[in-house]
Amino acid sequence: MTAPALRLDRAHVAPRRLRLRARGGLDRAALPGLLDRLAAVDGVEAVVARPNTGSVILTIRDSAEAIENRIATLGIARIGAPPAPPPVAQVMQFGMLRLDSDIRRHSDGALDLRSALAVLLSVGAVMQLTRGRVAGPATTLAMAAFSLLEPGKGGGKG
Repeated sequence: MTAPALRLDRAHVAPRRLRLRARGGLDRAALPGLLDRLAAVDGVEAVVARPNTGSVILTIRDSAEAIENRIATLGIARIGAPPAPPPVAQVMQFGMLRLDSDIRRHSDGALDLRSALAVLLSVGAVMQLTRGRVAGPATTLAMAAFSLLEPGKGGGKG
């Protein structure tokens, strides 16, 4: 019984170049054999592996589609389209959660993202006041800072 073919995703295609990425990374022990099998595919001129990123880069003579079909026909790997990237809003939300966590960790819990933003906005308001800009920017920045510290909005402790 043969092992199931490796699952590779098409990460990037350029003239004479095909980059494939292994789902779950590349098995370093099996890597030399994989590279030898890929290098033997008709139309492949060179193969380079990047184990840290799970990528295999092929320098090719033929179209990427032809090379992918040969790899699949030979049973070396199944090649598919990369998974769809997550929605931008989800990425932003995750980034903000990580930033909040990092701020809490680095300040030993003294600050969170909302309170750090409130401090920055307050500093901006003071800077605008020292420049004599009371009516516009200073007031707007101060109001925004205070709204971040309102109890019940996840900010201040109250």
